[in-house]
Amino acid sequence: MLKSLRNFGIAFAVAAAIIGIAAMIIMSSIDDVLTGSFSKKDDEIAEILNTDDEDKPGGGAVAAENTLSGAGEESFTVLAVMTDYRPDVYNYKPKDDDKAGSLMDLKKTGAAKICLVKCSVETGKYVVVPISPLTKVGTSGGYERLYDVYADFGIDYFKAKIEAVTGLSIDRYAVINCTELSSFVAAMGAVWCPVPCDIFTDGTEYLSATAVTAAKVKDPSAQYTHFLEKCEDYIGPSSMGLLLFKDYTNGIEDELTVSAGYMKGVLANFAKFPADTLATYWDNLASSFRETDITGEFLNSKLKLIGAYTDEISKIVNISGIFKGADEDGEPVFELDSARTVDALSAYR
Repeated sequence: MLKSLRNFGIAFAVAAAIIGIAAMIIMSSIDDVLTGSFSKKDDEIAEILNTDDEDKPGGGAVAAENTLSGAGEESFTVLAVMTDYRPDVYNYKPKDDDKAGSLMDLKKTGAAKICLVKCSVETGKYVVVPISPLTKVGTSGGYERLYDVYADFGIDYFKAKIEAVTGLSIDRYAVINCTELSSFVAAMGAVWCPVPCDIFTDGTEYLSATAVTAAKVKDPSAQYTHFLEKCEDYIGPSSMGLLLFKDYTNGIEDELTVSAGYMKGVLANFAKFPADTLATYWDNLASSFRETDITGEFLNSKLKLIGAYTDEISKIVNISGIFKGADEDGEPVFELDSARTVDALSAYR
């Protein structure tokens, strides 16, 4: 009996020791797994929390490589403007005729699309600033939308207002009529650009599906064709209709998205263009612009920076403000927050 109890005790002790050792091994393995798992999660969280502000000059421990700094060329800012000049559709005041009759019945040539591009060597960024032509600014004749400022005061005054709005000094400008966009695209290459919604046309105006439905209620005989389909990236020659279209689902937000997207597409085309022929090609193309002070010589002085453009180093900065359906004159306007806009762009001066 005692021998049996002794044997049982020895067996129990051995079993307990084995179980204890096994438990230590298992717990050690579990601890390693849990520690590794939580360490990995902590690393991920730390990576998120420690994401560098790459747009802040000198900011961040692991700042993105500045691919522009080695070009040996100076930063530059270009103002790009598209007018809505369409003499086949509208009646305009003759340039040198102040006796054209009732000027109130004649169409202005306004700034329908406005975009500022800053190539900032210091920050390694191409900053694209789409500006609504409905932006309200003070002028010597009272408050006006930027669309009207170009029509009423000309490019020099208009340029000064854009500088005041953004706080950025403009080095060069280019103004093109919407009717010349197709020739520009044919020369420089098709432009990739987002299309936020379906666009329809009657051959003159460009409308949304909702607007077409309303128009057909008024005139059942009206005919509209499906001009462009909604898509992430559109490539093709129909730039004029795309940029003249205004009836976006998200209003001014979508309109500015298209402006910036189109400008980025143009910059990408310039970057791909053969550097040794760009200046000559531009000088031949410049005659199709309404007005510009960009020359082949200027482009030659920026060839490395132009060629360095990529989508990865581009940044869209929208101006700050509030869109209002109409002002006291019944005109839709964008009320600018100048202080916030200038502050947002201050890093790129």
